[in-house]
Amino acid sequence: METRALLAAHLVHSDAPAVTVAAGETVDIPIVYQTLNDNGAPAALKSDQFSFNLHFDADVLTWVSTTSIFTEGIQDTPNQTLPETDPTVIGDDSDNATETVLLSSYSSATGWPANPVVNGQLLYVARFTAKSGFTGTTLKFSANQTGTVIGDASDFSFESFEVVLQTPAGPTLSIADAQTVTEGNNSVFTVSLSSAQSTPVTVKYSTEDGNGPTAAVSPGDYTAQNEVLLTFNPGETEKTISVATNVDSVNEEREEFHVSLSMATGATLRSLRALGTINDKPADLPALSIANAAAVTEGENATFNVTLDRAASTLVTVAYSTVGSQGPTGAINGVDLTAQTNQVLTFAVGETQKTITVATIDDVLAEETEEFGVELSNPTGAGISRTTATGTINDNDSGLPKFSIANAPPITEGNSAVFTVTLNRAGDSTVTVNYSTNNGTGPAPAQDGTDYTGQTNQTLTFAAGETQQTISVATIDDAIEEDSETFEVALSAPVGAALSTSSSATGTIIDNDTIPTFPGDIDGDGDFDANDSFLIQLIKLSGTDAQIDQSKGGSTLTATEIRTGVNQLAVPGDVDGDTDFDANDAFLIHLVKLSGTNTQIDQSKGTSSLTAAQIRANVNGLGGGSPASSVVSQGAEVVQSVMASAPDSDDATDLFANNKQDAVAMSASPGAGTLPSDSSTSVWEEFRGWIDAI
Repeated sequence: METRALLAAHLVHSDAPAVTVAAGETVDIPIVYQTLNDNGAPAALKSDQFSFNLHFDADVLTWVSTTSIFTEGIQDTPNQTLPETDPTVIGDDSDNATETVLLSSYSSATGWPANPVVNGQLLYVARFTAKSGFTGTTLKFSANQTGTVIGDASDFSFESFEVVLQTPAGPTLSIADAQTVTEGNNSVFTVSLSSAQSTPVTVKYSTEDGNGPTAAVSPGDYTAQNEVLLTFNPGETEKTISVATNVDSVNEEREEFHVSLSMATGATLRSLRALGTINDKPADLPALSIANAAAVTEGENATFNVTLDRAASTLVTVAYSTVGSQGPTGAINGVDLTAQTNQVLTFAVGETQKTITVATIDDVLAEETEEFGVELSNPTGAGISRTTATGTINDNDSGLPKFSIANAPPITEGNSAVFTVTLNRAGDSTVTVNYSTNNGTGPAPAQDGTDYTGQTNQTLTFAAGETQQTISVATIDDAIEEDSETFEVALSAPVGAALSTSSSATGTIIDNDTIPTFPGDIDGDGDFDANDSFLIQLIKLSGTDAQIDQSKGGSTLTATEIRTGVNQLAVPGDVDGDTDFDANDAFLIHLVKLSGTNTQIDQSKGTSSLTAAQIRANVNGLGGGSPASSVVSQGAEVVQSVMASAPDSDDATDLFANNKQDAVAMSASPGAGTLPSDSSTSVWEEFRGWIDAI
């Protein structure tokens, strides 16, 4: 699995790590997409773009077709194969056995998928036939574009689990598509065991919502089942799974869902997933629909028309609720509009039209045009042909000057944090804005009264013609050794102006009771050398305490104390100037302390707008300005201490020699005993990846 430290991730995988198929047989491989947060846990995130490849060996597999394609936001559909050498294929799975790919790309400025899910989205099902002589193969994945997290601006990394296709060895399990049913009836799937066994065989099954406009969705269309155990007793070879479908009042197309198998014992999985199809139940009821509202200016009412396609002979009712949208143009319930939940609209006999009125809120924030939805549900006496409509809110603050506030420069506790508040243009008369402090969030929040002196609803006044003022917040010098802490200053209630999207800012308080004598002295030996930079890199790539102890040299500090020292770098460690302290900063620090050239810095700085000289100065600033050249020999010793051979692998008596020979040799393989043999060997692989990058 490919990983990147401390980033949200796109994860591509299938329903099982291994699938059974014999020569001449055809197999379906569901390709599932999932997003992970910075901690590696499943999370429903949206991206502005994602492009990836499925790599396979065309010598042993024939691609047949791709079905069940998730088409929302799709740019490149996986309906043709490409050679890995095609210029549109940027990603590489680093496997010489594969030479052919299916390429898929998705993109959306407002975020894709529109409705992300935590448990995974089926992107498509790839069907392959195993060629004559097939003995097994592996499907792998790589990324072309990973995009950014919508609403966060953080980058995505890419992760994947390969799929092993193997020949049958013993009994196998397979599941067949269910016959089409009319809603309200049970959808029945047959699971077959290839041969009777003398001991029980078990497998778990789960239902999954379908894809696209024909998707059946639980609980409205069917009753979901999750990881239900199915047992084949000795002698049994066939079982059925029954899934209840539901009668609704929506006039709709044929709908589809899936049942997938997983976690088999006593047999291997031959097919993973089967299709269930639900036909709509015919109805002779009138149909309700709702139309988009005309655009309004914030503070005005948005009006939605709800109509019956023909008059009913009995009373008709339908519930409605407002729904805030997602993304940068999404209006928020309670902030941009007055929320309404499960309100009831009633049509008397003979009536065919009603209106829904939604009040919008006039705020003081200069912003983009925003959208929200109104959804119909639970009708009586009628069906629904269109359930959702959109309301649009135009801003009325765009003509006013706008306030913004910038993060305060980090300060040592006991000093005052100074925030600069700016008007983008001078007002014609006096304008004011209120401000308040808030405790920080995350692992190191600063607390009012303990770490800083809070302020509430204070007023900042700009005279006519003024465009800049400052806010000063006193911090408290305590005697506690702690991480750098953060707090917030938020602007509110402007008069004569509006707020920009930068209406809050962060202050960072650096502890003065910490173990290091200055920020870069991680190992506490009184200097900032390559050993410190290696420890920084190791910890930012999730190194274990055992690996820290192995690599700390003569330091008397514990692994926990060294880890604390690295975590306290925070903003001072932001050497590439992108407002965070991440693995890229750690790599640049290590590169500079090992006498990397400006060219190598430029190649490794990512999207940083700083010059190599500025980055070098930021790194040297961690150690009081000591030049990198003074630690070359120490750097070589540090690297040599964790590698099988000296870093000067090309005998040129220099580290990072011309043509990158040392870097290539260094990244080839860690020697025996170089790092503890524990579950975190992926850290070493990550470090090798950074070395390869230069």
